[in-house]
Amino acid sequence: MGDKPKVRIEKYLRGSVLNDVVELEKRVWNKQGYREVNAPMLYFELAYLTNGLVLTAFDEGLYTKEERAEMAKADPWYADDHPIGFLACFADFDRRGHFWYGARMGVDRRYWDKDVADALLKILYECALERDIGRIRWTYDPLVSRNGYIYIHKMGATVSEIGFDYYSAVFTSDEFNRGISTDRLIVEWQVNSARVKERFEKGILPPLHDTSEMTEENTVNEIELDKQGLEKPGDKLLFNLKTSPLFIEIPFNQDKLLKADRAKTQALRDRIRGLFMHYLARGYVVRGFVVKKEPDGRRRPFYRLERETKFQSLDL
Repeated sequence: MGDKPKVRIEKYLRGSVLNDVVELEKRVWNKQGYREVNAPMLYFELAYLTNGLVLTAFDEGLYTKEERAEMAKADPWYADDHPIGFLACFADFDRRGHFWYGARMGVDRRYWDKDVADALLKILYECALERDIGRIRWTYDPLVSRNGYIYIHKMGATVSEIGFDYYSAVFTSDEFNRGISTDRLIVEWQVNSARVKERFEKGILPPLHDTSEMTEENTVNEIELDKQGLEKPGDKLLFNLKTSPLFIEIPFNQDKLLKADRAKTQALRDRIRGLFMHYLARGYVVRGFVVKKEPDGRRRPFYRLERETKFQSLDL
């Protein structure tokens, strides 16, 4: 027998937990205000009541009782069995059939390095198979490297669309999105695909640090460090390449840049957004995520894009 899981995932939204999930979402994004507090209450209920899915995660030993008692001294929230993570999906459909739309996933900041997201996504995969959901769509910020790592590398999702300034002001007054464009990659997760099954059923992941395919010619941009150690766009910016694969570099730590200078963050976002819009419109699909380790210890993340066969003969 294996060890007892240290994260408990509940597949059904208990009424007594609904307020807790809304409170957790506020904590994750540092939200305040009427619309930001009440809109989540409505969409959690709708997701659950309309054949979507709401998962909630709880601590079953990630922190010891003694550690939680210390945490509760500073914040009484941790004295009780409140959720530490959540995931909400809506039921949706298009001309290709039914799917789930991933509306929101969040993890308590005290648990960001505790693999809570992995536990939620494992159950999401199981629930999708149980309910015959063949694909799941959602969006995420392309410049958040940890999400690229989770969604593309670990989950095996792909991306062929990008939305420019995707969300309205109702959803963008939190500390992560305030004052910058909400550009979002639109993810397709093909639950029954070989790449997803390899990851979730066989535990096989491609090498994260394999940059053997990368060359000066197929890397379309570069990110440098300024005198303060903040990431900034370099001079390299290549459009109209037709090679496959090609690689787009993103910042390793956008959060650090956001805290230091939001104007510089936006300049970097503008540059990278233009590359994604250009190449995705020309038949490229994001199918990989790799991290290059420099001799000085710097880590540089790249998306790997492949051009779909039907576009290769077109002069785009």
